[in-house]
Amino acid sequence: SVDRAAARFRAHVQWRKENPALFDDPMLQSTKDEQLDRLLRGNIVIAPDSLVAKNGAHMLVGRLRNNDMSDGRKPKDVCRTMLYLIDRILEREDAQLNGVVVFHDLKGVTKENLHPEIPKLILKGILGHFPLKIRGIYLLNAPWFFKGFFTIITNIFFPKKLKERTHFVNKLEDMYEVVDKEKLLIEHGGELDFDTDVWVNNHRERELNGDINSLHSCMKFDK
Repeated sequence: SVDRAAARFRAHVQWRKENPALFDDPMLQSTKDEQLDRLLRGNIVIAPDSLVAKNGAHMLVGRLRNNDMSDGRKPKDVCRTMLYLIDRILEREDAQLNGVVVFHDLKGVTKENLHPEIPKLILKGILGHFPLKIRGIYLLNAPWFFKGFFTIITNIFFPKKLKERTHFVNKLEDMYEVVDKEKLLIEHGGELDFDTDVWVNNHRERELNGDINSLHSCMKFDK
């Protein structure tokens, strides 16, 4: 409804004012933030344009084993990376209509790849504050310690509907019910050979050309 959309917009603006370092300071662009550019290229989470689930939702693919928290990155840096990807997905009109599906392949994840502040920051940001509908969360190859960690997170932050849309996947073949096999990454049995550097460079060029349609523009900031 219009009232609900207006309320979501007001909540988004308020969250941005309370958390400038996550979206606006510095501006959420890879050309303005070297750390963001580096982490985008690190394949922690990717958002290939062609990767669309059977229900029409665009897909975020996470591989948390690539998130090396020992190299000096901070939780807010990882969250900014995820928010950048969400900002790019929300440029796609069909994603605005059909939402997103999150697919995390947790193969090789260790406790060193995790930080409790990351889900706290990102979930407090997107849930109720972004025009984003999460149609499903699928967690493949989850180690035992992650299941306990994630259960705590869902109990604290997830609304009932999102809990119902969250699934631990026992085998890769189960994902083929969610998305056509050939659309997935090669490592997941599909045909998608995704080049993260090419994707980032394309969006850097769009930023430099002023061709980015970002949520940043919905707020005005003093110079």
